[in-house]
Amino acid sequence: MGNVRKLRKRASRVSLASNLRAGRSLFRWSQEELGLRCGLKRTYIGALERREVNPGIDNLDKLAHGMGVLAHVLLLSPELAYAEFYGVFSAMSEAAHP
Repeated sequence: MGNVRKLRKRASRVSLASNLRAGRSLFRWSQEELGLRCGLKRTYIGALERREVNPGIDNLDKLAHGMGVLAHVLLLSPELAYAEFYGVFSAMSEAAHP
């Protein structure tokens, strides 16, 4: 039973880390750029991506807002989250090039 709990905890942390990296890659943002957009430090973004820290709910909201998605998207499986990121990316691209 204890191993199941650990796996669940790690699954969310793994999804968050993967989704942050995938979103940054799609938007071509550095950790510093994402941090500036979210009001968080580059080192904190890196620690999240390396799964060294857990975000508080307020920081999860800041990350989501900075990436243009709802907070729960950051915890989805990477396949589902990427579709959300791509929708935001497409909308941003269309707005930049009407």
